Amino acid sequence: MFVSRSLVEHLARGAICLAALVASVLVARASLWLAMALLPVALVAVGGCPMCWTLGLIQMVRARARGEHLEEPCADGGCAWAPPSRR
Repeated sequence: MFVSRSLVEHLARGAICLAALVASVLVARASLWLAMALLPVALVAVGGCPMCWTLGLIQMVRARARGEHLEEPCADGGCAWAPPSRR
C-alpha cells in the first residue's frame, strides 16, 4: 500500500524530502517565506506522510528479503506486493 515501484524511486523521494527539510531550516533566517514554501515540497516528495513513507520502505525491504515482487502493472492506481508462487 505504501510502497513505490522501485527501491531507488523510494529512496530518491526520501532524499528529496530530507533535502527540502534541511534547506528549509537553513534558509529560515534569511527568508521565512522560502522556508515555508519548501515544507510542502518535502511533504509531496514523501506522499504527504513521512510515517507512511517509512512504512513503505520497511515493507519494500522486507518483501525483497523474502523474494516477493511487485505486481505489474498497477492498474487500479494502488500497487500491492504479490507473494512468490508456491509450486
